[in-house]
Amino acid sequence: MALDAVGKNKSTVSTIKAPPIRKIIASQFATAVLIAVVGYAVQGWVVAYSLLSGGLICAIPNAYFSVKAFSYRGARAAKKIVRAFYVGEGIKILLTCAGFALAFVFVEPLSTPALFSGFIIVHLTGLTALVLTHTDKHGI
Repeated sequence: MALDAVGKNKSTVSTIKAPPIRKIIASQFATAVLIAVVGYAVQGWVVAYSLLSGGLICAIPNAYFSVKAFSYRGARAAKKIVRAFYVGEGIKILLTCAGFALAFVFVEPLSTPALFSGFIIVHLTGLTALVLTHTDKHGI
């Protein structure tokens, strides 16, 4: 049993590791940029910035939620964790709605199919990254 400087048992500290949120966030932002580059090469500027806008509308709120939701750890912080999840998810939804509203009002010309495609592709990238990081650690 390891003791700290005060003589308390160090093993009471949570040993549960936080999920690899940085990798998931990075994969979403990288995907947004990648699909914009591909969109530019295939269809031109309007599709490229529409794809990028849709990707960022997904990635930015998800990054906020991830940072907010996983800012606390351990059983003692259970109430704070639950509150952070609810607040984080609520603000994530508001940011997503605001992102779409801003895109439809201020981005002109806009390729609506590309905007929604960018959003969906980046969302699926986050889900895929989560599954892959979970599979790597647990062999599932």
